[in-house]
Amino acid sequence: MANERSKDKSHEVVEKLGIGFNKLNNKFVNLLEENQKIKQQYKNHEEKIQEILRTNSELNVKNKEFLRTISELNEKHQEILRTNSNLIEENKEFSRINYELKSQLQKKDKQFEKLQQHTSNLEKQRNEESQQIQQLEMMKETLEKNLEVLKLDEIDENIIKALKENNEDFSSNFFNKGLEKDTEKPKLYSDIRVVVGLDFGAKYSGFAYSNVIDQNICSNDKWHGEVSQLKTNTVLQYDDEYNNVLLWGAPALAENPNRRTKSQNNKRNNPVELFALYLSSLDEGFKPKLPVDYKKAITDYLREIGKVIKETVARRWPNVDYFKNTLLVITVPAEFSEKSKIIMRTCAYNASLIKEEYSTNLQIITEPEAAVMYCMKNLEDQVFAQSNTNVMIVDCGDDIVNLTTHNFINNHFGEITNKAKDSCGSSSINAEFIKYLRKRLGDKPMDLLRDNNYGQMQYLIQQFCKHCKIPFTGDDPDFIYELDIESTTPVLKHYITNEKIRNTLEDDEWVIEIDFKTIKSMFDSVIQKILHLIKAQLNNTHETCSTMFLVGGFSESKYLQKRIKGEFNYQVNNILVPSQPIAAISRGAVIYGLESINSNGTNNLENKDSVIPSRVLKFTYGIGLCLDWKEGVDPPSRKTSNGKVFKFSPLVRRGAVVEVDQVFSSSNHRPSLPDQIAMNFKLYRTSEYNAEYCDEPGMELLGELYIDLPDVHLGCNRVVTLGLSFDQTVISVFAIYEVTGKKYIIKLLCSEY
Repeated sequence: MANERSKDKSHEVVEKLGIGFNKLNNKFVNLLEENQKIKQQYKNHEEKIQEILRTNSELNVKNKEFLRTISELNEKHQEILRTNSNLIEENKEFSRINYELKSQLQKKDKQFEKLQQHTSNLEKQRNEESQQIQQLEMMKETLEKNLEVLKLDEIDENIIKALKENNEDFSSNFFNKGLEKDTEKPKLYSDIRVVVGLDFGAKYSGFAYSNVIDQNICSNDKWHGEVSQLKTNTVLQYDDEYNNVLLWGAPALAENPNRRTKSQNNKRNNPVELFALYLSSLDEGFKPKLPVDYKKAITDYLREIGKVIKETVARRWPNVDYFKNTLLVITVPAEFSEKSKIIMRTCAYNASLIKEEYSTNLQIITEPEAAVMYCMKNLEDQVFAQSNTNVMIVDCGDDIVNLTTHNFINNHFGEITNKAKDSCGSSSINAEFIKYLRKRLGDKPMDLLRDNNYGQMQYLIQQFCKHCKIPFTGDDPDFIYELDIESTTPVLKHYITNEKIRNTLEDDEWVIEIDFKTIKSMFDSVIQKILHLIKAQLNNTHETCSTMFLVGGFSESKYLQKRIKGEFNYQVNNILVPSQPIAAISRGAVIYGLESINSNGTNNLENKDSVIPSRVLKFTYGIGLCLDWKEGVDPPSRKTSNGKVFKFSPLVRRGAVVEVDQVFSSSNHRPSLPDQIAMNFKLYRTSEYNAEYCDEPGMELLGELYIDLPDVHLGCNRVVTLGLSFDQTVISVFAIYEVTGKKYIIKLLCSEY
């Protein structure tokens, strides 16, 4: 009975809060409407002033032309001046009223914050009650994963390793969960309860997730109902009209010839892949031809993988509202432009990954930033780098190998050198394998296989990766890969028409033996490029590189690890491979989200202590100013009718090393007219170091900041100071009205500086 009374009382309190909130909201709306009316009145009066000034000008002209009417015009002129004086007084009164209204709105905002705090306390109480349910869900999830593993025909090292880590994480979280003392939680816990990191790659994608309370990060290893790898292919299979998705991920790409169903007997469309490259800066000639718009393909793929994300979150935490309580962090390549990131956000919205297009529940960061987060968190308890030295992160992906060198100061990373990259990822070894088959079987059979049986060709590559590329260590000279054409790609037999080649294969029962030396040569041609890339980066960095991290799927190769360590052990003290390097980006994205939530104890994802405290600017940032046109300096074509010119005034230039929250300011800005009542500043950026005008090629308008200018009686003697600062993903632009000290701020999402 006591519980029921407590629940009724809580319900009653919530209802009263709701009623009170509605009243406050209604008052707020009324105030806004009144304010709008006042602004309209002010606008009407301003128009009257302008009309009067025009009339005054016309009267002055007539005064010169008709001397006989001087006396009459003077009287009218005096009347106009009196009217103007009255209007100015009215304007001052309107400004005072407007100021009072803003003060009242600020009071209402404070009341609303108190209401939010109370709601947060109620949410905290609900979270405590759901902890026991989460423990049971953790047990259920672990048991389900273990049972799925028992059903597998083959269990490789990665699955066993992931299983052990999951069991260790479970034991640690489950038995420590009940001993945790409740501490004061930041306000964000009333909203974000789960963080998901999505590594959206050109060829492979995967995600990781964590509850914000226990912060136990898990990588998804269940795709299409089966426990498998930590990533799946970024591929789609459409129907004949390319309207609906039939398959996605690995099933859409590789076609096992021994598991064909009746529905698969018909030739299916070639899979749609590499559509993410349309967001990159590649030349159009290097981008694949797609049968659908690339934005549709990205949206469709995000929708499909989003279903898995939502199902996983719902299964692990049944009480979590995905759209309200989940922070999604998507990683993109470092070279993605702001336009590409906006397209990515739009596609995520259309794919129902977020409820509102510009929701803060979606953050987009770069892959190098995620890698930094993962490396720091993964080894935060170890002294792995000397202070004031450099740390290099080598992200060996499927297509691209990205290098980023950071200065390591006081246990923090600071980016100090330009990134380096090359197309020498693990898929290059697949290309070497196909090149070898072309040499053995001929170009024509391989072309026919690619054009007519693309799925079987991908299955051929998949089997090569599973049984040759992944297990190859470079240590066993007796290592041999046997390619059984009849079981892997039987259709290839029909394409081989060269009698000599056919006779040889028939004698060998259609089995091709690839020896250790040949396999090693496939690796060496690719690894040599990676070694050259690392060497060049080390040579470009004059300070000592004390630590090197190897992340990305290709970093799991024992042979690649051995070659890198053998080549650079004398230059780099520590060459480290974190656990699950293939999932480093998605797990780093989760850590990024958790750090964002925990910093400062607020719900503001933009006000966090950065893990990368400094960075080198790629752009010059500044504002547009209206200045006096100067003969011999400014082109005549840029001179305005009133003798002015609009120019770009830089605040900080490209190449500058900036700290997080470091302020770059410009003072002594004044209104152009004595009766001016507002100012606006436009923030631009350009890749040029010495830009002069705001309409030059490459100049990008980032945003505008509007400020009020009361105290018209001070004329032009009203000073404004403008400044900006950089956070991880946000540029803060502020203006201070020095007369009253009032500060105006806008925040611009911008993950590439």
